[in-house]
Amino acid sequence: MIYDVCIVNSAVITYNAALNRPAYMSSVFSRDYGTFSPHYANDGSHHTTWNTSPHCAATNFEANPWWAVDLGHQMAIYSVHLTSSFYNDSRKKTNITGLDLCDL
Repeated sequence: MIYDVCIVNSAVITYNAALNRPAYMSSVFSRDYGTFSPHYANDGSHHTTWNTSPHCAATNFEANPWWAVDLGHQMAIYSVHLTSSFYNDSRKKTNITGLDLCDL
């Protein structure tokens, strides 16, 4: 027997697997108006002006800063969306220079 297979409606269901998952950074930047903890990077907010209030994650000024999130289990990653923050009042975006997906 020969069967024809057709897919009528197909969609990849995606969601933010990192949303509110445990996050870690190489260091945590602090100012008198707040601490820029790693969980701000995956809290669902797109607020990126870090010098007005602590609504984004920020490390101290260091040579090789890193940020990581624990997704809880292995899964297929279809895309990664990153938003860099505004740095001071110059309105220049900070550079994101690398991305490593690791299974630890």
